[in-house]
Amino acid sequence: MPAIISLFLALQWGGSKYPWSNGRIIGLLVVFAVLIICFIAVQFLRPEQAMVPPRLIKQRSIWAACAFSFCMAGAFFTLAYYLPILFQAVKGVSAVRSGIMNLPLILGVVSASMLAGIGTTVVGYYTSFMLASTVIMSLGCGMITTWTTQTNHSAWIGWQACAGLGVGMGMQLSLIAVQTVLPTEDVPAGTALAVFCQTLGGAVFVAISQSVFQNGLIQQLKANVPGLDPRIVLGVGATGIRRVIAGDLILGVVKSYNGAVVKVVQVAVAAAALTIIGSGAMEWRSVKKEGAMVAAKKDDGGEKGPDVEGGEAKTDKGPSIEVGDVKAMS
Repeated sequence: MPAIISLFLALQWGGSKYPWSNGRIIGLLVVFAVLIICFIAVQFLRPEQAMVPPRLIKQRSIWAACAFSFCMAGAFFTLAYYLPILFQAVKGVSAVRSGIMNLPLILGVVSASMLAGIGTTVVGYYTSFMLASTVIMSLGCGMITTWTTQTNHSAWIGWQACAGLGVGMGMQLSLIAVQTVLPTEDVPAGTALAVFCQTLGGAVFVAISQSVFQNGLIQQLKANVPGLDPRIVLGVGATGIRRVIAGDLILGVVKSYNGAVVKVVQVAVAAAALTIIGSGAMEWRSVKKEGAMVAAKKDDGGEKGPDVEGGEAKTDKGPSIEVGDVKAMS
């Protein structure tokens, strides 16, 4: 936790409150690196008390699922957080209206999650859907970077839906992979690890995007509206620029907002493209075969041991021989 807090503070302050060369930022990054190294060392040196058992990380599908979840969440939460800001600033809508305009992304995620779950059940393999998720998500995020202040409804609705379909197609599959490849006793730890990476990825990429947005907006304002103090724009927020900024400057401010958000979406594009590390490394394991193996093991376990009827064990003793028969034979 201290390592993650140090990273978040460095990402939030770097380039906005303090320059990246400031001793505070460098110190926070150094603290983050040292604490993370210590954490990893403890996990391997004391595996019996490890929060993340090393045997899980050594499993190929587990670290692939964690890498996929981390990057996928980074792309999704970056879009979900900053696209409404773009709609408020560029389209001039309210915060509520911007949330409604963000629905194509959310609906795409929900619908694709259900379809991917059904498809995995039918086909048996989840890896193909994860690879498709990487391609579709990267395409949608990449096309969002082409948005301008004049982008029409069909473009911002369609490409949001495309990005959402890509995210939703792979959102739950990392958890399915964990439950497929791990033995039953390790499934809770593996599931918790995948969910943690998903949550951490969203938090880290949103923090990175915040730094990119603030620095990008300041640079864009200096280029498009040289006479305007960037602190005024940052202070009023996306919904207040039209109330505070004069009419002859508002076009430059809107253009600056669009350019800053596009830079943020480029971070989402990078995160979406990096999901190929996880989806490409994922093993091709069938949920149907794994389920059949578990059922077979249970059946084999149930057949062991003697049959019991009426409280007595049944055993095959063979034909009985009387004492008299033995004497006659002799």
